[in-house]
Amino acid sequence: MGKLFNLINIPFGAMIRWFNEITGNYLIALLLFAIVVKLVMAPLAIKQQRNQIKQAKLRPMEMAIRRRYNGRNDKATQQKVQQEVLELYQQEGYSPFSGCLPLLIQFPIIISLYQIIRKPLTYICDISADSVERIIVKLQSFGLFQDKTVEVLVDDQISLVNAVKGLTESQFAEISTLENVDKIFDLNFNVFGVLDLSQAPSFDQINWLWLIPVVTFITSYLGMKISRKFQPQPMTQQNGDAAASMKMMDITMPLMSVFFTFMFSGAIGVYWIYQNVLNVVQTIIVAKLMPIPACTEEDILAAEKQLKGKGGKKNANLDPNRPRPRSLHHIDDDDDLPPVVKEEAPAEEKPVSPDAPKLKDDEQGKYRNK
Repeated sequence: MGKLFNLINIPFGAMIRWFNEITGNYLIALLLFAIVVKLVMAPLAIKQQRNQIKQAKLRPMEMAIRRRYNGRNDKATQQKVQQEVLELYQQEGYSPFSGCLPLLIQFPIIISLYQIIRKPLTYICDISADSVERIIVKLQSFGLFQDKTVEVLVDDQISLVNAVKGLTESQFAEISTLENVDKIFDLNFNVFGVLDLSQAPSFDQINWLWLIPVVTFITSYLGMKISRKFQPQPMTQQNGDAAASMKMMDITMPLMSVFFTFMFSGAIGVYWIYQNVLNVVQTIIVAKLMPIPACTEEDILAAEKQLKGKGGKKNANLDPNRPRPRSLHHIDDDDDLPPVVKEEAPAEEKPVSPDAPKLKDDEQGKYRNK
């Protein structure tokens, strides 16, 4: 798995190193890197937007199907509704799972990016794994990082940068022969002299690093609110519980991001802030260039007419020979049957008197004087 991620880590790490060399500022280098990554994954965002547009175009017909079974909440009927909706999707060539593909592709890229930021010696300074371990062992022999194992420091190398920079000349001479070790001095995690991005914010001490979790929360919260405005409309009006759950999610998700900023170095938090802002910018741009059509009540009513075959154009979304769906509880089984014509009952004959005279041709007493 490590070799697989290296296919992404090595070129991306070289990109950050190049940005850091031309700008001389790690904060700006991270911003440029985040922009490039967003541009690389832009085709996935466009594909996802097209998928949402196709779904929105099918929304009126889908709503019409669901409305046919309003008030029937039993399991069997709900399964029938889902079956008809899936048939609609299949006929239009739309897959509800196609939107998951961009997310699945982005997942290993995101993991790779965090590895690059957490391992600057390996991917930015291009120091071999063996040399990184030797540096850690030397630093521990100098009395540094005694409370951490070599494995932990290999996975989070940001703190090693300032440690190497703080060595005396004699101490540095013991590791100076290692390949590319001098590139460590090109990394500068200090921002405006008050923020050290190699350190993580602490609950025990309030300092300038607390700006990172605060800004992370703000950008994450606003990003979720803004992005939701450009997403497809919900299928149904949310009830009180669903609306409350949505509001709770709007708070808990940013809070989770804040919690993670206290677990990792400030550089990770800064990268999350960049991503939050760029996600909003990308969402707005894509939505303006490729707007998602709204689903109006008129559209739904027209779709309902198409389903019933009453007026309007023929339904292009469904097979015209497709039988009309019926309720599984036979509530509307007779909707399509021809009206029953009641036969008129023959006029009731008046009783006749037994003493009435019998006519010549009326042997059965059929014809009698009235």
